[in-house]
Amino acid sequence: MTFLRRPTRMAAALLTAGLLMVTAAPAWAHVHVHSEDEVEPGAKDVRMTFHVPNEKDDARTVGVWIEAPKGVRGMRAEQVKGWTAQQQAPGGGSGTVGWSGGAISGGDGADFVVHIDRVPAGVDALTFVAKQQYDDGEVISWNQPADEGKPEPEYPAPVLSLAGAAHAESAPHAGESLGFARTAAIVCGVVVLLAVAGLPTLRSIARRRSAVSR
Repeated sequence: MTFLRRPTRMAAALLTAGLLMVTAAPAWAHVHVHSEDEVEPGAKDVRMTFHVPNEKDDARTVGVWIEAPKGVRGMRAEQVKGWTAQQQAPGGGSGTVGWSGGAISGGDGADFVVHIDRVPAGVDALTFVAKQQYDDGEVISWNQPADEGKPEPEYPAPVLSLAGAAHAESAPHAGESLGFARTAAIVCGVVVLLAVAGLPTLRSIARRRSAVSR
């Protein structure tokens, strides 16, 4: 019976670990911003992409709004297939752009591109506010600061680190972080499947060993 219990426990441990990691993966799926090119303070004609995941199983994302930090000039929304781009330009040099008319469902996500005429000088990062509207009426504001050394907040604000900033080299690229989360989820899913599929085989081997040892 000892040989029978060991493989069973091993498979159960793999299954539990895989399930824990898979269920933890969606926690990484926050609103992220990144740029294909390095962005320096004072840069002009900047193109950046916001990735917005749908985080509710029972509702769809039907509206996305991006608020620029102070000092950003001329933010414009690029058209996205299936969505209608909208723009508001309040005073003070900041702006708000948005998209509506489309939908993100299930565990899917969508990319929304904005263009900025000029990035403010004298800053090392751009902290945006993203608002995500669901078809059940809830609006999530991704606006919480993520302080170093503290647990990540529930709704962290999307931050674009600028080239030359002290923390730019150590901070993970938003696209890379999301890619890592997806890869980790896939790997953990494979581990779970292998553990489930291999459990009968492990039990069969254990029975044979147990029969031989008698």
